[in-house]
Amino acid sequence: MLSTCERLGRRVTSAVSIAGLAALMFLAALTLADGLMRSFFSHPLEGVRDVGSLAIAIGVSCCFPIALMERSNITVRFVAQFLGVRAGRWCDLLASVLTGVVFFCMAWQFTHYAIKLGEAGEMTWVLHIPTAPFWYGVAAVLWLAAVVQCVMIASDIERLIHPMAHGSDDSGAEHEQARPIEHQPMIEHKPSVEP
Repeated sequence: MLSTCERLGRRVTSAVSIAGLAALMFLAALTLADGLMRSFFSHPLEGVRDVGSLAIAIGVSCCFPIALMERSNITVRFVAQFLGVRAGRWCDLLASVLTGVVFFCMAWQFTHYAIKLGEAGEMTWVLHIPTAPFWYGVAAVLWLAAVVQCVMIASDIERLIHPMAHGSDDSGAEHEQARPIEHQPMIEHKPSVEP
């Protein structure tokens, strides 16, 4: 069941990240066109900044779910070296839970922010694009990231309860860490003596 959720999560988060990349590529193309229009025709494109702020918000938020699913966030692991592998796994679980709480709070706040923008009828300065739908999109992606992190928490719990199912054993890992490094004997090269 958990592996099925992880496979589905990888597909969904990959699609979302592609959408975010497309938004950033669209912004890059607009920026390039704006620069060329300024240089050769002295006539910049109107509203590039309006589109840019919204595209960056969508593009950056779309990177979070796949980063959580692939566990590519920065992790510093030092507890396992001092207290053992199992204590390190408990710390990993605690870090996963805290990350989930942070993303749930972010999703909640961005949803609240989008609601406020919708009620106020907020629009961009130049093109008068309603901003609320874009921020609802950002909030939806953050809710997806929070759900993805819940799957990661479940995976950490399973790894803690059933370490052998993931191809790792606490005792074996600790023995592997404690085992000294074996050095190969150096081969002495004696210079050949010619008669």
